Amino acid sequence: MYDVGSLIEEPELLQPLRHAVDGAVPSYLRSVKVKLTARCNLRCQMCRYGRGEKPPELPTERWLTIIDQLAEMGCRKIHWSGGEVMLRRDLEQLIARAREQRMKVTLTSNLTLLTKGRAKALMKLRPSGLSTSLDGARAKTHDKIRGIEGSFKRTLTGLQRLARYRRDHRPRVRVNFVMMRENFHEYPDLIDIAAEHGVTDVIPMPVDSKRTDLRLSKQLIRRYEAEIAPVVEERRRAAGLPLDPWRIHPFGTQKDEIKAAAKGLYAGGYYETRACYAPYLHMFVAWNGEVFLCCMTNGRIDPLGDLSRQSVEEVFTGRRFAAVRNQMARERLPSCHKCDMYTDENRRLASALPQPTPAEPEGPRRLPLIA
Repeated sequence: MYDVGSLIEEPELLQPLRHAVDGAVPSYLRSVKVKLTARCNLRCQMCRYGRGEKPPELPTERWLTIIDQLAEMGCRKIHWSGGEVMLRRDLEQLIARAREQRMKVTLTSNLTLLTKGRAKALMKLRPSGLSTSLDGARAKTHDKIRGIEGSFKRTLTGLQRLARYRRDHRPRVRVNFVMMRENFHEYPDLIDIAAEHGVTDVIPMPVDSKRTDLRLSKQLIRRYEAEIAPVVEERRRAAGLPLDPWRIHPFGTQKDEIKAAAKGLYAGGYYETRACYAPYLHMFVAWNGEVFLCCMTNGRIDPLGDLSRQSVEEVFTGRRFAAVRNQMARERLPSCHKCDMYTDENRRLASALPQPTPAEPEGPRRLPLIA
């Protein structure tokens, strides 16, 4: 989802969410995440990409058409990710088209392929934000997790090149830190490194993987809370980074939250009784045009449409999307409970929605929309 603060201030957008689970057709596609390619030049432990596979990708012209269709649907933001987006030679062309359509653009890249020339060209397009990944404060840690020796140094070089061509602290540059057993203790030092390279935020991301050996156990999470979290808060404050609780305590602080996090259920039970509004505001598009609700459902549910042969409007307002929205009105999908991305935004939206009145009963057996 995108810019919840502005959404809350726009009644014409917020009000339809009040009746969303009653079968109303969404009136606004607010944001889209596009996984532009499954190809990657790294071989990360926790990732299924970067294993030499080259699945078919939509060509440039089709993506340009999709961008225009997104604009017609009122889309305000598009996020490009991969794989590694810089393996697509047309990345700048696609970003330029989205900017022409008055969309905000963000992207995720490991930056290891960012040349000086490409950094300069990319910054001229004025993306709103750029995310990269550092999975440790030491080259040894990061390179082992990322599977390629020298990747730590090349990502730092990429950050330096971005800093050279950024203007007025734009775009915002953030570092994603995938937290796992091997690296969680390096979070404080990573904050210092990020700050030295002009990064505006460090986002802790508990690892989402079927490999249980990568996740932190309850004992390690408790150790993190006791020993690491206080230092994280101190270092973030010193660096001027945001101090939202989830940035400091990504596994939660309560006993039940920690227990769930040790099982990879990072939503902390939020969606057991509460709704997710992403299906009414957002969609995820894979490299081949297949559409899903969000990145968490990519490959975990059947595709809801195919933009290689359908329009954006046909998919977003279509039968399959409607069916899964209705399903989620009664019970969340298994992947929802593993999600740590939208919980805060959903909580803010739920708090802003008007409380139901006797004239507006909640439908039978539907989970409540209000937190």
